[in-house]
Amino acid sequence: MRCTLCNEPFEDIEIEMNEIHEIEGEYWHTECYAEYFGETLEEV
Repeated sequence: MRCTLCNEPFEDIEIEMNEIHEIEGEYWHTECYAEYFGETLEEV
């Protein structure tokens, strides 16, 4: 899996720390999502 924005592969620690988010079939680092959309993701 790779981040939709930066195209970098996800590291195991990022997955373990829940720093990866799937949104409508796309995978994002938390910080990449915030940078691209200008908003942060809220944990539900």
